Amino acid sequence: MDAPILFDMMFGVIVLLGGFILRRIFALTDRLAAEDRKLHGRITVVQTEYVSKKDFDTAVDRIIDCINRLESKMDKI
Repeated sequence: MDAPILFDMMFGVIVLLGGFILRRIFALTDRLAAEDRKLHGRITVVQTEYVSKKDFDTAVDRIIDCINRLESKMDKI
């Protein structure tokens, strides 16, 4: 085989491998972006449907205060 033909074949193989690697990288990037969109949607749902820890603690403190006031009223009777 001539040197230019051998060089072209090697160049073709290298370009083919490079194209395959780039295609895999872009496919993985697209899959990661899709997972990120799905996770963002789940986080948005959680933020809008569930109560925050601070709000929960405030509500529990109010309930405990009401129970303590009721107990103190019952002790007076």
